[in-house]
Amino acid sequence: MIEKLKMYIDGKWVDAESGETFEVRSPATGEVLATVPKGDREDVKKAIDAARKAQEKIASMPLPERVKLMYKAIEIVNSNTENFAKELSLEQGKPIREARVEMTEVGPNIQWQTEDAKRMETSVLPGYGNPDMLYITLKAPLGVVGIITPWNYPWLMPSEFVPGAILCGNAVVYKPASYTPIGGTRFVQCLEKAGVPKGVINLVTGPGPVVGDELARNPGVDGILLVGEVTTGESIAKAAGVKKITLELGGSGPLIVMDDADLPRAVEDSAIGCYNNAGQVCCSNERLLVHEKIHKEFANMLIKRTKEVKLGHPLKEDTDLGPMNNEATVKKVETHIKDGVDKGAKVLFGGKRGTGFPTKLYFEPTVVDNVTPDMLMNREETFGPVAPMIEFSSLDEAIEIANGTPYGLSSAIHTKDLDKAFYFGRKLRTGQVVVNGSVLTWDYHHPWTGVKKSGIGASGGKWTIEAFTSLKTIMLRTAKP
Repeated sequence: MIEKLKMYIDGKWVDAESGETFEVRSPATGEVLATVPKGDREDVKKAIDAARKAQEKIASMPLPERVKLMYKAIEIVNSNTENFAKELSLEQGKPIREARVEMTEVGPNIQWQTEDAKRMETSVLPGYGNPDMLYITLKAPLGVVGIITPWNYPWLMPSEFVPGAILCGNAVVYKPASYTPIGGTRFVQCLEKAGVPKGVINLVTGPGPVVGDELARNPGVDGILLVGEVTTGESIAKAAGVKKITLELGGSGPLIVMDDADLPRAVEDSAIGCYNNAGQVCCSNERLLVHEKIHKEFANMLIKRTKEVKLGHPLKEDTDLGPMNNEATVKKVETHIKDGVDKGAKVLFGGKRGTGFPTKLYFEPTVVDNVTPDMLMNREETFGPVAPMIEFSSLDEAIEIANGTPYGLSSAIHTKDLDKAFYFGRKLRTGQVVVNGSVLTWDYHHPWTGVKKSGIGASGGKWTIEAFTSLKTIMLRTAKP
């Protein structure tokens, strides 16, 4: 039987005002997994109204009580991890082993935010122009926060942000991606079971141009956090106007392999960053910049490693690469590969959809050589299981190619030379530079931020707390007794 999910507004599970629904289909099997309410602007307005009424309640709740809510939520998530992982695998398409990793990261993610909320630090400043004043800074909740998450990590993304917003004293209206709303709905169910007061967390499902746009432009929302594509981020920023915005957007992460690199390690990090989650990660290895001296050897090693990547049904334990999530993303990958081939690139392995699977969303792990800076695989975010290789001859040429896109999220450099590592670290225009690792490198507590069109603001650890608070100063006159 197909499950009929509902939205969560003001402590109640409800249908959309219009009564409309949409289907969630598994990219792995093509089967309908659930029907979901197709919310519209009226549903968003109801959720915002509920959040505004509840915000003072959560802001007034002592922090130890908010902390207890989040630790209870962790217990509830952890008690059903395997079932959630299987559901996640079918909904998103990632292999069950990767789905388990995502689920096991939910609890620590909440825990980091909880511990950071306990340790919120601010400054006390002595007056300078007014020597008899003492300036005490505090972190105040924004009020009502809109949170919009993407389809590639249906559990990890909400767990990164929703708990932090609530811990800071905000009420939340949350919109999960329409391709993968089941995970987000389950997460809200866990928060409800943990005892989060009604109205503090609200869930509205539906199309981004309607639900997301209303969240951004509605004056009842005080802050927005979005993880998504650059075009979506630009439209949200335009609609939001003057309110606090945190945007984590797309990337075109270069992994640079110098001629002195540890090649086996560089190849393994390349495979991880290109094929994990079918390359559908904002910090995937979108481009492999390989020094001309080791280009041929690296290419041969990468082909050999790629041949070991097993494409298959995501619930099979030996599957390394599951289906891509949706048709639009697969078509984009095909367009990028065709553009490259038409301009002289050569597909060394893969390059097409897999056959004999239940859907057409299975795509072979792919290695492409002779990629040049003018190709779409270099200029745009491909977002698929593709390893495009670009040859370079000098440090500065590699930096010029790496920096020559509108993106600036994450990058990586493989070298044994510490001077080269720090040279790249200073020159690469990305929010993070990984030395001797994959572009796809993430932790719970480091500042995750992008430059150029890859984002505004930062999240992760205490930076998530910063995203959901504003500074307030109490100015205290201290007269001589």
